Amino acid sequence: MAASGTTHATVPPTAGWPRTITDDTGATLTLQSAPKRIVSLAPSNTEILFALGVGDRVVSDTESCDFPPEALKLPHIGGISAGDLERIEVEFPDLVVAVGFINQKLISALRAAHITTLVVQPHTTADVMTSIRLIGSAVGKDKEAQRITADMSTRLDQLRTLTSHAEVRPKTLVVYGVNPIYTSPPDSFIHDLIGVAGGSDVVQTPLPQNIISPAVVIERAPDVIICAPSLRERLKALPGWSIVPAVKNDRFYSPPGDGGLTRPGPRLVPGVEQLARYLHPELFDLTSGRGKH
Repeated sequence: MAASGTTHATVPPTAGWPRTITDDTGATLTLQSAPKRIVSLAPSNTEILFALGVGDRVVSDTESCDFPPEALKLPHIGGISAGDLERIEVEFPDLVVAVGFINQKLISALRAAHITTLVVQPHTTADVMTSIRLIGSAVGKDKEAQRITADMSTRLDQLRTLTSHAEVRPKTLVVYGVNPIYTSPPDSFIHDLIGVAGGSDVVQTPLPQNIISPAVVIERAPDVIICAPSLRERLKALPGWSIVPAVKNDRFYSPPGDGGLTRPGPRLVPGVEQLARYLHPELFDLTSGRGKH
């Protein structure tokens, strides 16, 4: 697994048009000119496109795209995993940006319809960096993508150095759903970021379908549970969980509602900085917002 904040994969620099790009599925795309009508099929891709400065070229996105606020005003092609091919076609896109493990069925349909589709697969933090650079190359914003990822890497390295001074690394579990309890795999960016924030993910080996049993959670005794606010009371009510340290001490962390910590895009960095402040307030000067040295 690539170290978080370190981008081993590279995107070859490109100059001018036409340009040829190989995406994360191994597909080769040839773009004759900078795309002017872009459809985004995932909130993370929408955020990347706006961060790159091409939000004005995005003609449609999904119902789940809620950041930045301008994304909410765009026509939507449907839900994040449902998407409607016909609604995409009427936008006459010259580029569709998809996430492989979310949009798999729609990607096949788009390519069968000969619609230029760039697919990213951001599993680890390093993959997120590569996704930003791939999308940047596809839309002609190579320098902006390099600047964004360099800044992200620098801030992650600084945070990792700061949290390395923590005396204790709280055992942490991220939960996305109850009955069953869905969590993240150990090769995911959220696993990377828990480590950067100074925590220790209780999930260290792959789980079938990323489902962890209530009994295993009790056994692994997380000190902190990361989850949506709506899940807190349901988790507290699970049989036997009153002895789980996170439940006993009411240590539930809910990322901001707009997905900064859980979406593979530029806002992962402020998201993990907020998590670090929650896990290790002793390491931060809260009056200045800067870490203690």
